[in-house]
Amino acid sequence: MAHPLIPFVTEEIYSYLPGAQGLLAARVGTPDPGSRDERAEAVLSDAIAAVQAVRAWRDSAEVKPSAVLPARLAAPGYEELQGQLARLTRLELDGADGAEPVAAVPVPRGAVEILASADVDLGAAERKRGAKRAELSQEIERAERKLGNQGFVEKAPAHVVQAERDKLASLQAELEAL
Repeated sequence: MAHPLIPFVTEEIYSYLPGAQGLLAARVGTPDPGSRDERAEAVLSDAIAAVQAVRAWRDSAEVKPSAVLPARLAAPGYEELQGQLARLTRLELDGADGAEPVAAVPVPRGAVEILASADVDLGAAERKRGAKRAELSQEIERAERKLGNQGFVEKAPAHVVQAERDKLASLQAELEAL
């Protein structure tokens, strides 16, 4: 059991056992296929997806990592893991029933509704996207000017011109995705 944590130590200890050829060579055995709990795996998978979704939202909304946000869980099936979900996502899940949510984070089978708080700045994500749009627009304009210059297109090697065209197409696709 200690081998994943301290493999060199356990390998050394195992080498002193009579007839041992090394811990890694030891046969552990195969797990019983009937011991799998499909329901538990599904619940855990949904919980992992929910934690990832809420953390991604917190990052995009630029919420301080230390901030504990009031929220309401509007998704069935998380009853068993509600405490762990709240701890891992830094949420207070006893949110007021009548309060209007300021954001809804989609999770499997529902959403986590974020309630109003001084730590939530919903404009931060939009400002971040706006800054990225401005940056991409400048890069697109620069690439279009470069490709619009006949001297560059005629004198530069074909692979350089093609690379610039590919870069322009990539930038335009990224801007459209925003």
